[in-house]
Amino acid sequence: MRFSIIKREPSYFFENIHEDLNRFLKDTFGDIEYLDKTNAPIFKAFRPAVEIKEKKDQYKIKVELPNVNKEDIDVELTNSAISIKAESKFEECKDDENIKTSEFRYGKFTRVIPFEHEINPDEAKSEFKNGVLHIELPKIEEDKKEDIKKLQIN
Repeated sequence: MRFSIIKREPSYFFENIHEDLNRFLKDTFGDIEYLDKTNAPIFKAFRPAVEIKEKKDQYKIKVELPNVNKEDIDVELTNSAISIKAESKFEECKDDENIKTSEFRYGKFTRVIPFEHEINPDEAKSEFKNGVLHIELPKIEEDKKEDIKKLQIN
């Protein structure tokens, strides 16, 4: 029996292991509950999907917020970042109802997204439609450099 040695760069293996493990756990068990010292759940992570597109003159952001009311979304802007906060609230059951299975995600969500280019908060637009928050953020145009002219000396 022959064995061959395959050289592998150690950093290559570990480069994305944290991300892969988190994705595996989330896909297998759903969102992770954080437990206190008595093993009682104290907070359930709620992390909706976010998509950020950059165009020449603007950023376009989509945030997937299923089961969230428009009134429970808070967006704050600065010239260099956006802060998105939302909450998906758990509906209380009536006395004659028992939840047997629930795969809905509940909880608070906060996401701060910094931008490489400055944005103009005064011209930002947003729309909440079909559980997806759409945001358009125009960039501030960079000051054009003044043309330099040579002066002839007489």
